Amino acid sequence: MDILLLKSKEKLGCNRCEKCCIYRGDIRLTPINVCEISQFLNISIKEFLEQYTNKLKGEEPELVLRTRGELKECILYSRDKKGCSIHPVKPMQCVMFPLVPENLKRDYFYNSNQCVIKDAKPISVNRWLNGNHHIYRKNKKICMEWIAFVEWIQPLWYRIPIEKQTEIYKILFEKYQCKKNLKWQMRKNIEEVKQCVIKEGEENC
Repeated sequence: MDILLLKSKEKLGCNRCEKCCIYRGDIRLTPINVCEISQFLNISIKEFLEQYTNKLKGEEPELVLRTRGELKECILYSRDKKGCSIHPVKPMQCVMFPLVPENLKRDYFYNSNQCVIKDAKPISVNRWLNGNHHIYRKNKKICMEWIAFVEWIQPLWYRIPIEKQTEIYKILFEKYQCKKNLKWQMRKNIEEVKQCVIKEGEENC
């Protein structure tokens, strides 16, 4: 399978076939996504978390978008518009589809070919990822920081008491003032959780 770079050109397009929005339950959210989407929907973070997300069991503290119906359709898919109802702030996983990151740091991808449009004109990977909203460019670095944090905390998660786990979720996903610098707040919250987990480990030694 060929590795694609940002400058590579592929036949990428959308004919609103719904493939990217059904049989889901795996669309992961970073805290930045939670803040941006709740703002876009004009609801509180707490409301968004309660109405639109699930905890990903076995991969805590990851959150995913809920699904609905037999087709496990993404809860934010709009049947009326035949597309994503939060397109300007959609999660990175949705931004990249049908591309899959081979190496996110180096911007290496491969095409999963889950969205084949024979008459699509070749466009650059960069244009596909950034489009009109520049989500990939804007959130790539903070997304990588979140992935690194999740990889750090997951092996330690089973040692953390349940009441502390609840507190950690609140710090990571709810402790935000959405009109302020979200990335700075997220980094601050991650550091707070790291210190909490380290302290908990020391006390239980």
